[in-house]
Amino acid sequence: MSDTMQELFYRDPYAREFTAEVVSCTEGKKGFEVILTDTAFYPEGGGQPTDLGEV
Repeated sequence: MSDTMQELFYRDPYAREFTAEVVSCTEGKKGFEVILTDTAFYPEGGGQPTDLGEV
């Protein structure tokens, strides 16, 4: 496992699939909070809408 998460959205903002390992998964107030080794999900902030995944 890498010490640095690869922020895939910077390389390909239209990526619809990626491979990553689940580092942790805990139940939060609004559902499950998952930490991945890499991510294509864009974070909230800067006027960019956040990715919510599938609901």
